[in-house]
Amino acid sequence: MSGFDYDRVAARYDRHRSGGGPYFPRLTALADGCGATRVLEVGAGTGNETVLFLQAHPCALTALEPSANMLEAGRAKGLPVRWVRGAAPALPFQDGAFNFLFASYVLHHVRDLGPFLSECARVLACGCAAFVTVSQAFIHGHVMNAYFPSLAVIDAARFQPIPEVEAAMRAAGFRDVASEDSTSPPRIIDAEYIEKIADHFISTYALLPEDEFAKGLARLREDVFLRGKRISMVREATLVWGFR
Repeated sequence: MSGFDYDRVAARYDRHRSGGGPYFPRLTALADGCGATRVLEVGAGTGNETVLFLQAHPCALTALEPSANMLEAGRAKGLPVRWVRGAAPALPFQDGAFNFLFASYVLHHVRDLGPFLSECARVLACGCAAFVTVSQAFIHGHVMNAYFPSLAVIDAARFQPIPEVEAAMRAAGFRDVASEDSTSPPRIIDAEYIEKIADHFISTYALLPEDEFAKGLARLREDVFLRGKRISMVREATLVWGFR
């Protein structure tokens, strides 16, 4: 993706992106419900989500990741996981190799959902595919839009609307397609979170114009540290899934 080099940021990504979220109970419940024993995680990053998934749902898990440095950081965790380097849309696996597939915050990196979701359907035997993403409503309502005006513009163009994802899944052959929004408890923006923003802990911050990012970060620090402003935010996610 232009403007964000995952090889270059693997170490700080691993430090800031802890995995899990409000969607996680539903994700693991879907895996439990279909008796998933052979699982594929697409876009596994440095394995922080992988760790949590294996703890909640022990299985034979394959982690697919395009970035060599992210893959190396994942392997270094010593998980009982098969790490494979590869990227969407082509999935380097045999037909029906898995009975559960999931991807967290990956769909917005996929330019054309059709070929990718068809590949997901191909590598699944009877089972389930589940994708963590965010809604357009969450993007446009994000509290950080007040400091970084281009944030919503960038993400609204990258993240596919949920109905579009659902329709693409049905077209790829998935049945009983559904989605669910979930939110975390509110949290107050503190120094730790501001430093995560400063370190571009999500790719969108790296895609902002440099002057806008610098000015927005300075205003945010001023509001929190000098004016004592209490800024509350929630984390929201949408899980979309379907069955084969």
